[in-house]
Amino acid sequence: MTDPKISLTAARSRSLAALREAFIRQRPDIRLDANGYADDFRDTLLTRVSPQDFEADLSAGDGNELQTKFRAIHSSSGLAVNCFAPFRRQIVDLSIKRGETFDGLQFERKCPTGLRGGRSPNLDVLLSGLAGIVGVESKLSEYLSRHSAKFSPAYEQQIRDDRRDSGYFREMVRLMAAPDSYVLLDAAQLIKHAFGLAHTFKDRPTSLLYLYWEPANPEDNPAFAAHRAEIAEFADRVAGSTPSFSAMSYPEFGRELEFAGPAWVQAHLAELRQRYLVLI
Repeated sequence: MTDPKISLTAARSRSLAALREAFIRQRPDIRLDANGYADDFRDTLLTRVSPQDFEADLSAGDGNELQTKFRAIHSSSGLAVNCFAPFRRQIVDLSIKRGETFDGLQFERKCPTGLRGGRSPNLDVLLSGLAGIVGVESKLSEYLSRHSAKFSPAYEQQIRDDRRDSGYFREMVRLMAAPDSYVLLDAAQLIKHAFGLAHTFKDRPTSLLYLYWEPANPEDNPAFAAHRAEIAEFADRVAGSTPSFSAMSYPEFGRELEFAGPAWVQAHLAELRQRYLVLI
């Protein structure tokens, strides 16, 4: 469990302030309200991001996100869109693992868990290719607040297939008994995404990628080390399960994309770093 001496409020406040300053430097023409929201979701987009790349996907998702939280400069969905949207038109240039390629990219993809009732989890990004399916859960500053795992009893009662023998199911049972085992990591959300991926793509290899924001100096605040420690614990507990689980920070992901990437990818990543890679 995270050390209670770590001030999550301070870490989040400093992160949001730094992100606001970076946005204003990059887009001085855009007005932000006191909470860091732009008037229009289009105002938060990077140069190479077009609404045509993602608007239909997000409009079909839950929560009317484009007109609400997407307008925040600290939106995790906005970060995912700003990172991935240009690749929708040039998917051959996207490679998460060196050599792995994709032929499809969707935002806010619903992956039903097979349970009766309730809503299907929405993955921020879903990538498909010859090697299988990669579901991406994106986080910006959300993990800089306390989480407690919550599951409907339906998960334990209705899951009767191979998922019941997975590390995700065992971890769910553990968290139902001890919901505060993780403080920063929203492990319940990740487990629900895993159940959705395993059910929706039964005949294809699947993996779940947890992609999270960090500042340029994460070593200066213990909250980021605590978050990484919880990720490592979760990864260990679900190791060997379907879907496979991996995690990396957005800066690490950017370096993967930059490896042998074409000129437009280099320019896109430079703009992405200007917006999000801040000192706190």
